[in-house]
Parts: sequence; structure tokens; C-alpha cells
Amino acid sequence: GSMLNTLGPVVDMIWVGKLGAASVAGVGVAVMLVQLLDMLKMGLDQGTRAIIARFVGAGDSRGATNAALQGYVVTIGFAAIVGTLGVIFASPIMTVMGLSPEVVARGAPYMRIQFVGILIMGLVRQNEGTMYAAGDTINPMRVAIIYRLTHIIIDPFLIFGWWIFPRLETSGAAYANLISQSLGAAIGLWILTTGRTRLRLNFKGFHPDANTIWRIVKIGVPASITGIERNFGQ
Repeated sequence: GSMLNTLGPVVDMIWVGKLGAASVAGVGVAVMLVQLLDMLKMGLDQGTRAIIARFVGAGDSRGATNAALQGYVVTIGFAAIVGTLGVIFASPIMTVMGLSPEVVARGAPYMRIQFVGILIMGLVRQNEGTMYAAGDTINPMRVAIIYRLTHIIIDPFLIFGWWIFPRLETSGAAYANLISQSLGAAIGLWILTTGRTRLRLNFKGFHPDANTIWRIVKIGVPASITGIERNFGQ
């Protein structure tokens, strides 16, 4: 599952490489910046997983379900803040890094779309994390296979304008990610809400729980800092 998740930027670079050096540089830098912030979210996901796993181990399915649902609240809040800032400041951030105007022009659209899709990416990770914490690694792998194959297939169609699709170049690569991850998020939620994994989510009577959210953040932030530190060298 992790290998398939990291395959996305590689597939994008293979096709974007045919657009020229500026596109490669722009997408390459954009991917690193998005992954840096994605590590921040992955740390919070670890906080959610830890709490879900604790309830699962105690045989408390209600507590595990509540922890998972609060994880979705954290995901939505994170995406709203980081996604908005990323869309607004994509070009200035790339400019500050000393990139040429041509590289910024190719990379910023890709980066903006990726930040718009950070909620979808977060939902995919939250779905996976919930299943992992409950002891299910098979279903997340199946979902990853489906959405990554979709990404691989539609990527060149959107980048180069094959068949009936418009030529979107670097933006097409980002849209391919967005579409495929949306499919993955939908399938993951379907699995979790229909009882096809070890933990079944039920949104009936759901409400945000500040205490659980705080526990997720308190456990997750140190992991986020560690993850960012590992990626910051890039």
C-alpha cells in the first residue's frame, strides 16, 4: 500500500518529463513541498491510529468508532487551513525558493490543485489508518491498487489531451491524482460504513468530541515534527 502511494509522483514525473525541463523542475519542487506538509498530516494520523488501536485492543468498538470519526474532523480542519494557505501562496513560495518564472508558471498550477485535493488525500489516509489500526491491511492495499491503476491510466490522457480530453499539461497530472484519490476515498468510506472491514463506522448521533480531538493532536504533533524533520532535508 505504501509503495503504491509513493508511486503517484513517480508516474507524474515520467509523463511530465515529456513536457520539458521547466515542467519537470516545477512539478518536482511542488511534489516535495506538498509531501513536506503531508508529513504533518501523517503525524496526526498516527495519533488517530494509536487511539483507535487502544480501543480495539480493549474490545471497545464504540470508543474505536468515535476515535475514527474524530479523526475525520481533524482531517477536515487540517485540509481547510493548509489547503487554503497552499492555494493562496503556491506561487510566492516557489518564487522565494529561487525558481525561474517559467518553472513557477509550470509548477504552481500543479501545486495549487494538489492543495485543493489535500482533503481528498487526507480522507484516503484516514480511511487507511482506521483499517490499519483495526488490524486490516488487506483492504487498504486493494483500494490503493484500484485508485493507483486509475491514476496511471488517466494521467497521459489529461496531460497530453488524448482522445476527448483537453491538454492540461502539468495541471492534468494533478487532476489525475485528484480524480483517482477521490475514487479511493469513496471506496474506502464504503468499505468502512458497510462493515466490510473489522471496524464499522456509524455516523448516527455523531458530534465533535473536543477531548478525543485533543488526544489525537497531543499524540500526533510530535510524530508530525519528526516526519517534517525527515523530509525537510530535501
